[in-house]
Amino acid sequence: MTYMAGDQSNHNPIPEKVVKLMVDDVFRKNNVKPEEVKNNISNEQRQMLKEMVEDLKKQVEQFNNGDKNTNKTSE
Repeated sequence: MTYMAGDQSNHNPIPEKVVKLMVDDVFRKNNVKPEEVKNNISNEQRQMLKEMVEDLKKQVEQFNNGDKNTNKTSE
């Protein structure tokens, strides 16, 4: 299942907020400005990040499906 950006934020908004808070905190502690990072990232790094996000989405989906299967068998 593929989520569109809007669907994903509506589907599970809390973890996204937690991640944003943690990333912002790490940036702040290391005096990094997000605008500078966005402007200085190579195309190769962008592609690697996109692939990593897709892999993480798949892992989350598998994890969630595993939880659903576990709940069904315990009922």
